[in-house]
Amino acid sequence: MAVSSVQAKSLVLDKATPVYFIGVGGIGMSGLARVLLEEGFSVSGSDAKENQYTRMLRELGGQIYIGHDEKNVPPQAVVILSTAIQEDNPEIQRARQLGLGLYHRSDLLREILKRYPVAIGLTGTHGKTTMTGMTGMVLETGGLDPTIIAGGKILELKTNAKTGKSQYAVAELDESDGTVVQYQPKISVIANLELDHPDHFQDGLKEIIQMFDQYLSVLSHENTVLFNMDCPVTRQLYETHHSHLDGIQVYPGSEPENSDAYWFQNVTLHAEGGYQGDLYEGQTCLGTLWLQIPGRHNLTNAMFAAIIGHRLGIAFEDIRKAIENFSGMGRRFERLGTVQGARIIDDYAHHPTEVAATLKGGQEFNRYGGGRVIAVFQPHRYQRLKALWDEFSQAFDDADEVIVVDVYSAGEAPIEGIDSRHFVEALHHHAKDYWPSSDWTLVLARLKTILTPGDLVITMGAGDITQLGRTLVAES
Repeated sequence: MAVSSVQAKSLVLDKATPVYFIGVGGIGMSGLARVLLEEGFSVSGSDAKENQYTRMLRELGGQIYIGHDEKNVPPQAVVILSTAIQEDNPEIQRARQLGLGLYHRSDLLREILKRYPVAIGLTGTHGKTTMTGMTGMVLETGGLDPTIIAGGKILELKTNAKTGKSQYAVAELDESDGTVVQYQPKISVIANLELDHPDHFQDGLKEIIQMFDQYLSVLSHENTVLFNMDCPVTRQLYETHHSHLDGIQVYPGSEPENSDAYWFQNVTLHAEGGYQGDLYEGQTCLGTLWLQIPGRHNLTNAMFAAIIGHRLGIAFEDIRKAIENFSGMGRRFERLGTVQGARIIDDYAHHPTEVAATLKGGQEFNRYGGGRVIAVFQPHRYQRLKALWDEFSQAFDDADEVIVVDVYSAGEAPIEGIDSRHFVEALHHHAKDYWPSSDWTLVLARLKTILTPGDLVITMGAGDITQLGRTLVAES
């Protein structure tokens, strides 16, 4: 369903009016529903399947249905839906028959953020979920009691959202469907930008840049925007827009060109893949950040969270403590357990840049394990695999072995020649294999025959590959 087919208009939140979510079990929708429940709204909704988030919302007092049925829709409700919901959904049709207001989830998030004087929005192609979790925990540790709405579970909080009692809100701003233009946060981060979601951005990177030009054009000097100057696209956006807003230059991995910029020095790798580095503001060292989660890219994510905390006046000791104690987000290098002496990791990586970064982090994490890094990859969407075919084929250099399962279509029609079997043939890797995933037992059996102590298995993708590692651990 295209976002443009949902009427984007001002949404008035009133506790006397029930709110109904179609697809309430999704990671973004469930966070919004949780915030409304904690604020005292009447919330109901449906999803195709039961999951941890539908159970969570039911425990908080929400009326949650499994299965979409027109009878579920309250007669006077405000109805919230996501881009994934199709127009032929019976609950959408019922809402239209009743003349109810249909709103995209971005309309609701926009209205929630408007109520907070200091709304903080994290966006970019990669890292926004982790940045949101880290930033939320920096503010939490600093005593600011923020509202947090993330696109993944914050492991310290055991939830993807919480309602604070302060003027601060931290939220992940999704760029995948064009709705980032809905928001005008007091502080925002544009971490990086490259082509993803070719199903929506049919003109490629050019269309993404135009979207962020629109996002930035309505901001003013009252809005602070942190730009990753090591990313050529975000650098271009800074050069175009910094004169009319409070643009902050951030150099995660290079020497700064501006004496007031933020940058890292003395970046080093420590045990099990975590990084540390000295954070500078100009020539002043603010202190050292140390991460327990692996990957150089996560030090960059931590950098943005720390800068936001610093600019809000949080003591660096509290910032350091929050970053050091941060154990990650659900599905972001999430440690599931051990099977036959091999550690099992699950990760959301579904873009070539994310795959390469995750596998590099895996090698660093496992450098003392003595075993192999085995990637089990599920391509997500035929259009993404087609658009980024060459990039994907070169993204697995840091895996010792690669197993590719069938494409997770996410409702897309197959594209001739664009499938996992052909992808494995094109994959630039010496140890590669294709296993059909219509029956996970085949893949599980294959893994059990090859695992040895010290191995690191990383399941990767945005589809149901997340169940594979969990099942493997549960059966051991």
